[in-house]
Amino acid sequence: MRFFFSSLRARLTLWYTALLTGMLVLLGAAALILLDRGLRDNIDASLKSVAVSIADSVRRPPSTGRDFSAALDALLGPFGPGPASRFFRLLDPFGRPDPRVVPRTRMQFPLSPEAQLNARHGRETYQTITLPPPSRGKEREGIPVRLLTLPVIERGRMIHLVQVAMPLESADTARSRFLLILLGLIPLALGGAGVGGWFLARHALAPVDAMVNTARAIEAEDLSRRIEAADSTDELGRLAAVLNAMLVRLERAFTAVKHFSADAAHELRTPLTILKGELEVALRSPPTPDEYRSVLVSCLEEVDRLSALVTDLLFLARSDSGNMSITRTPVNLAAVLHDVSAALDALAETAQITFKHDVPVELWTRGSEPMLFRLIFNLGENAIKYTPEGGTVMLALEPRGAAAYLSVRDTGVGIAAEEQPHIFDRFYRTDPARSRGGTGLGLALARSIVLAHGGQISVESRVGQGSCFTVRLPLVPVQQPEGEQGE
Repeated sequence: MRFFFSSLRARLTLWYTALLTGMLVLLGAAALILLDRGLRDNIDASLKSVAVSIADSVRRPPSTGRDFSAALDALLGPFGPGPASRFFRLLDPFGRPDPRVVPRTRMQFPLSPEAQLNARHGRETYQTITLPPPSRGKEREGIPVRLLTLPVIERGRMIHLVQVAMPLESADTARSRFLLILLGLIPLALGGAGVGGWFLARHALAPVDAMVNTARAIEAEDLSRRIEAADSTDELGRLAAVLNAMLVRLERAFTAVKHFSADAAHELRTPLTILKGELEVALRSPPTPDEYRSVLVSCLEEVDRLSALVTDLLFLARSDSGNMSITRTPVNLAAVLHDVSAALDALAETAQITFKHDVPVELWTRGSEPMLFRLIFNLGENAIKYTPEGGTVMLALEPRGAAAYLSVRDTGVGIAAEEQPHIFDRFYRTDPARSRGGTGLGLALARSIVLAHGGQISVESRVGQGSCFTVRLPLVPVQQPEGEQGE
């Protein structure tokens, strides 16, 4: 039983049936109340019709020689034998029976003080009373009737009282039959609703079962499968779209992790292999002190390379997790660019490339000066690396509104359009034929530094014509005192 109610289909069916039960009970109660009121209104209308006819007859007494009681019998004949002949009385203003009317029943209708008071003010009175049974006996119950007391007004004064009653047995019978019908139909309706609700819930949740089966079949090794939805506009369709978008992100993340692991292993393996080879060569034969020194220098270079690679990976990991915190101080971008230009000028001279730079007097931003130095150096080094001999690399810095724009332009090999969206990915390299070495982390580090400083980075490039990297950094409106701590 517990397993049954743990099913969403069963709970939906239960809630649907319970809700329908409540609605049927409310509708049945309302229908019963309306039926009772309608029957009561019909009885009251019939009583008033009879009473008004009697009152009109009393105001116009029959001609001489004609019995008044017989005239009333002729008048009330069309209304049927029940209420007219058995439950009718004509009283004088003091509540005494009119001697002209022959009583046709031994039952006496009470004349309540309320009815007398209303009659004096010209108002009729409706009452529900219980009359004693015609024959006495414990097994007989009283007769419920509806009684109307109507004053007969002539020339502004009351001349008679008319009392007309009708038994409520037929109304009670109709109400009881209606109640029995409701009690008999409600269980049938609930049973049908429960079965129908079960099939409706099963049909409505069938796409969810399909989604569950598809999601269960998706594994980390194969995230290419997607969840199908018959209608993309309903709630289940939107859920499928959200899950598919999540699967796309997961697939990209898993793919990036795989590539990252493979590339990182490859990058780490190269310096480790060199270290191992150098050490093995040094151990095979007794080297001279100079050879020892050469091996140690080579090993130190590889260790520095490994250290730099690990540092870069840690920086990118902190950047991705959002845990990277930097001390923000006012930084003069022009001064940083001037310092970087000196280092890049030496690289460009070695590569036989013309290096130019346009440095303004002052442009201030808030951030980390070592990180901004590395940003500009990475972009400049990347431009020099992919520019052939005789080419040109140009660094420019200019203000545009509230931002500083740094551009690094080269006349190198360029980047294909299909590769440009990926060049900021870690370990990504363009065509291996044009690869110039390196770890493949320079542009990824540059983007992380730009984002950490609230900036933007973009690239424009054409194959064979060169590339231009543009960095946008926010400026501070006024130069800050040097050494002030930022946020």
